[in-house]
Amino acid sequence: MPRAKRICGKTGCPEAAAGRWCTKHNREADKARGTSTERGYGTQHQTLRRAFIPEHQAGTLICWRCRELIPANEPFDLGHDDDDRTQYRGPEHANRCNRSAAGKRAHQYD
Repeated sequence: MPRAKRICGKTGCPEAAAGRWCTKHNREADKARGTSTERGYGTQHQTLRRAFIPEHQAGTLICWRCRELIPANEPFDLGHDDDDRTQYRGPEHANRCNRSAAGKRAHQYD
């Protein structure tokens, strides 16, 4: 079912938005994030992540963070080292481990 429309979250913008912002402000926010390479997901990252896809599709991929299987129907990320984003640790559950670890670190949770 489609999401209900609401007003753009950008202060003063009266446009309707399906998500947080209207189309114009969504494009601006995406551009401000930078390219995938600028965010640390360049050619090396993409090549290394692709190497894990056959193992993921077979359902045998292990998350380096929690040491549990990553099911083939669940997305995975290639996780950076928590202290050095130039280093990769390995595949992680996308939502359960990778992004929650970043959120906890940003909010200083242990």
